[in-house]
Amino acid sequence: MRFNGRYNRFSYLGRLGPVVFLAQSLYVTVDVHAKWPQWGGPNGNFIVDAVGLADEWPAEGPKQVWQRSLGVGHSAIVADADKIYTMYRQGDDEIVVALWADTGGTVWEHRYLAKPYRKQTVDFSQGPNATPLLLDDKIITIGFTGVMHCVAAESGKPIWSHDLVKDFKSKVQYYGYSNSPIAYKDTIITLVGGKDHGVIALNPDTGETAWKSRQFDIGYASPILINVDGQDQFVFFSPTKVIGLNPRDGSYLWSHKVINFCRTNCTSAIWGDDNLLWAATKGVGGARGLKLVQHNGKTEVEQVWVNRKARLYHWNAIRVGDHIYASIGDSKTFLSIIEAKTGEIVERLRGFAAANVIYADGKMILLDHAGKLALAKISPENIEIVSSVQLLASPSWTVPTLVGKTLFIRDRRNIIALDLG
Repeated sequence: MRFNGRYNRFSYLGRLGPVVFLAQSLYVTVDVHAKWPQWGGPNGNFIVDAVGLADEWPAEGPKQVWQRSLGVGHSAIVADADKIYTMYRQGDDEIVVALWADTGGTVWEHRYLAKPYRKQTVDFSQGPNATPLLLDDKIITIGFTGVMHCVAAESGKPIWSHDLVKDFKSKVQYYGYSNSPIAYKDTIITLVGGKDHGVIALNPDTGETAWKSRQFDIGYASPILINVDGQDQFVFFSPTKVIGLNPRDGSYLWSHKVINFCRTNCTSAIWGDDNLLWAATKGVGGARGLKLVQHNGKTEVEQVWVNRKARLYHWNAIRVGDHIYASIGDSKTFLSIIEAKTGEIVERLRGFAAANVIYADGKMILLDHAGKLALAKISPENIEIVSSVQLLASPSWTVPTLVGKTLFIRDRRNIIALDLG
């Protein structure tokens, strides 16, 4: 473990402390019970229990609450009642930052050295890419180089840290660590990859190891938790497979081949209450529907369908009812509807490139690669774009975060809060 020292610096600015940059500000009441604690939001599936959102936006877009510069990075935003948290890069340093949700003012920053390895490419991004985990009074983060930190949510003060490469002999990830940690009961589970073990569980209070799985290489997609006929399972991607483990002890349960030509599985799986698992990748790998059932104490996996045209890369998808909504394609993408039970593509809509999507109050909100934000009505047969506006610069690879009626979006250098009420 590594604690605060030469390359771990935190600064607490306080409620009335200085604001780095504030373009516009007005007071926003954030629902004290509403928060976005992890990758995928409150439910882990990018579906939010929100009410009272506007049915359409003005031509100039939703009312802007505030906007500020932030710094390079693609980490999504997590939130509690009054603060939001994310990560960015400045030179060779990575910074975990807390901002006031109502003004964008900086509460605290935790800075540490994270110079990319020579084995890593920085042609597309130097990250950070993974989304923090908000767990009670702690923030757990993983940076581009695999440095993992636990800091106090109130002050940013370091509690514990690990270097996954040095402490657990993890294999250096070519495009940078991108998978987000996940909470399960009294542990934090994270992907490691390497010669000794693929997945580890840690004590969130001390950082001590609770269990280690057997060896797996890891992909770039964030893991999910599912329940198969009464059994909790931890599901993640390796470069060539989707794999299920027992989250209680890391024991192996099942796997199924999911491969593309460059072995970069980047988009999270989606689970349905019909025991269908959506597993998608880029290129000729496409998407597939896997049926998981328990039989004689083991998980049986049946590939129900595969659709090579339903290709996803580093953006997300959502399942609403019996349909998946996502941008599909490679160099050109189409906002699409796919039947979850058959894999059939119902509709394809032009005009939005590689969009990240969330669903709230009966509406789909999407932010595409070029920084276009849109509001859509969706049905099993149709996607109707109600409002759209160009708000950010490209590339905008970060999924939006919705807390109450406030939407937080970011590109590589700016963050904006919008009132969707």
